[in-house]
Amino acid sequence: MAFRFSLKTVLKYREELEKREEQALERRRELLASLQTKLAEVKQARCRSLAELESLLEHGILGDDLHHVTAQQRQLERLELDYQGQVADALSDFDEQMKLFLAARQKREILDELKSAQQNCYTVQQDRRDQNMVDETFIARFKRDT
Repeated sequence: MAFRFSLKTVLKYREELEKREEQALERRRELLASLQTKLAEVKQARCRSLAELESLLEHGILGDDLHHVTAQQRQLERLELDYQGQVADALSDFDEQMKLFLAARQKREILDELKSAQQNCYTVQQDRRDQNMVDETFIARFKRDT
């Protein structure tokens, strides 16, 4: 035997699911933005380090200092590559969550449209009943008066 739930209850459930998916989407959006900000900061630090290296090379630099600056450059490159990978993963995760959210929204909208259609149908039927009652009242008064 199948379970029967009221449309209002199912719609409320779908709205809650949509809200959860939207919150998860927002968390992923925040994570993605944070990672993109960190990546931009690392890129800027790398550019500054490269400019510093060029400046030092123009003015003369000791081998030890050159080793330190190039090691710093390699570390920033690795960090940038790491953040690029994390951004790519976060973007993929965000896209997947967006698909889940859109699916949840679509399911909720379908039920919302069904509810509206049922409400319109009920309204039309109620209007007909009201009109029939008015017509019957008019006919009864007309017969009584004639």
